[in-house]
Amino acid sequence: MQIRKILVPIDFSSEGERAMKGVAELAAAVRAKVILLHVVENVGAPPVGGTFPPPALLPGTREELALAQKQLAERRARFPAGVEVQVEAVVGPSVAHTINDYALEKGCDVIALSTHGRTGFRRMLVGSIAEAVLRGASVPVLAFPRQA
Repeated sequence: MQIRKILVPIDFSSEGERAMKGVAELAAAVRAKVILLHVVENVGAPPVGGTFPPPALLPGTREELALAQKQLAERRARFPAGVEVQVEAVVGPSVAHTINDYALEKGCDVIALSTHGRTGFRRMLVGSIAEAVLRGASVPVLAFPRQA
């Protein structure tokens, strides 16, 4: 398997960024491009009386995207020189589906993400983005587990 493009979904939590060091090492070793992606979940709502126009963005979405771009640029700076890193913040109705669709559309060879290690009630309440990505991915997924 040749790895040329690695997609790294980022949620800006310390646990969510655990994959970055390993991805930086892998990308440097195989000379792959890294894409740091943040998904702003926003189902929006079509205007009343419209005939299937694009969904409207919920209030605050544009500001959240702008903040995400800034935070992604800060994460880009953490990668070593010589590793090409692209950053992108996008809006999608479902984080996991948007990650998988993005990977397919952009020709990513692998998705690398951190698992948060939630179990029991917390997992049921919050859900598992990593699990949903694993189940729906059309490319291999490299998961960095929670540290013991």
